Amino acid sequence: MDASELLQRYQAGEIDFRGINLNGADLNGADLIGADLSGADLANASLIFAYLNRANLSKANLMGTKLCGANLSQADLLNAKLRDADLHGANLYGADLRGADITLANLIDANLITADMRSVNLSGANLRGACLRGANLRFEKRCYAGANLRGTDLRKADLRGANLTGADLTKADLRGANLSEASLREANLTGANLRAAFMKGIFLTDAVLAEAHLRQANLVDAKLERATLTEANLAAADLTGANLTNAILSKAILTEATLKRARFNRADLSRTDLRQTNLSNATLIDAYLGRADLRDADLTEANLAKAELSSANLTGAILQGATMPDGSVHE
Repeated sequence: MDASELLQRYQAGEIDFRGINLNGADLNGADLIGADLSGADLANASLIFAYLNRANLSKANLMGTKLCGANLSQADLLNAKLRDADLHGANLYGADLRGADITLANLIDANLITADMRSVNLSGANLRGACLRGANLRFEKRCYAGANLRGTDLRKADLRGANLTGADLTKADLRGANLSEASLREANLTGANLRAAFMKGIFLTDAVLAEAHLRQANLVDAKLERATLTEANLAAADLTGANLTNAILSKAILTEATLKRARFNRADLSRTDLRQTNLSNATLIDAYLGRADLRDADLTEANLAKAELSSANLTGAILQGATMPDGSVHE
């Protein structure tokens, strides 16, 4: 069957095209809404601006397929092969992409709002400017592995409210991305670039951000309990009201960061660079600050009860009204 026969049969009311071979076919602008193309071979085909709303493309071979501007809203792409596919500007609103292989695919400016992306492999994919608001990429024990987004380009992507629990974002590029209220619990962001990312209210509980680049990031009210931020760069970041209870920030860079009202109870801040930070009203009860650099930091009314400060550098630090490790209030 060739492309023209497929379209003729579809126009006649047929929708069952399971397992069809249309490798390399020209289907630009085709109307195949609701068609069953499960298991079909559409590798290297051209479906630019095609209408595939609610189509069944589960287990379909779409490797290298051109789907620029295609409408795949609510389509079934369960376990589909989309490696090297071009989905620039495609509409995948509410699509089921569970278990799909989207490695090295082009998803620039794609619409992935509320898409189900559990166990999806997006390694090396380009999602620059893509919208993933409310997308589900969470890890589920015994059911779905965390999404593979290693090295993925997510610059300026819209990930508001997305569920990325347990996802692997090692060395992903998230510069300028919007991750407000997103869930990245237990996610791996080792070496990720989050410079100037908007992460207000983000959930990063138990996440790994070792050596991550978070300079100038907005982490207001972020949840970072037990997060690992060893050697992370948080210079000039805004962590106002953030919760870093039991977090590990050993050797992290926080110069000129805003840490007002942040909670660092029992946090490991050993050898951390906290020069010129604003820690006013911050809570550091029982925090470990061995050899931390707090030169010129503002600790006005901070709570340092039971904190380990004996080897910290407090030269020029403002301690007015601060509760010291022994419980006394600095005047």
